[in-house]
Amino acid sequence: MSEITRAQLLTAMQRWGFLEDPAPDAALRWIDTFLEAYGDRLAHVDDAFTYIADLRAESCVIPALELERLRTRSVLFFLDSVGQYIDHQPELRGLPLAHDIPAIADEFGISAADAFAAVRMALTGQKDGPQLELLFPLLGHDRMLIRIGAVSSRLLHGRGLEPIKFGPDGNPFETIDAQKPLD
Repeated sequence: MSEITRAQLLTAMQRWGFLEDPAPDAALRWIDTFLEAYGDRLAHVDDAFTYIADLRAESCVIPALELERLRTRSVLFFLDSVGQYIDHQPELRGLPLAHDIPAIADEFGISAADAFAAVRMALTGQKDGPQLELLFPLLGHDRMLIRIGAVSSRLLHGRGLEPIKFGPDGNPFETIDAQKPLD
């Protein structure tokens, strides 16, 4: 865990224009969650700026090949269902995501690993990072719904749901796709 304190990050966020003065109680809980999620990545309080700016942005950039991995009907419907799940949660802290995301994914024949990867990519544009249980309250309802909606829009417009056939290495490209149930 970082040696950066809540007070140091609060002051920095106010200096950067991310937070009003005085800070509401909800902002203090957000800072505590941020330090739990990112504290081990911060050597200095200023290291938090990029992470916070990324979390507060309405969208994220998904690398082209990762977006292609998501370009299937099953992933599109799965992400829509995750959006509905998020929209119906009164509180984003403490959600049983280790159970709920695989349960939602199972409805679409998507493996748990692919489901977590798809949610993380849609929400952050990155393959790894803090636990989703910490990212959900950091991003908040509206921002997550906007990001999932943006991914869905990108997938549906342009080429639609037809993924590329070959990757940059010339090998057949594989998307996240539903596994057919065994009969």
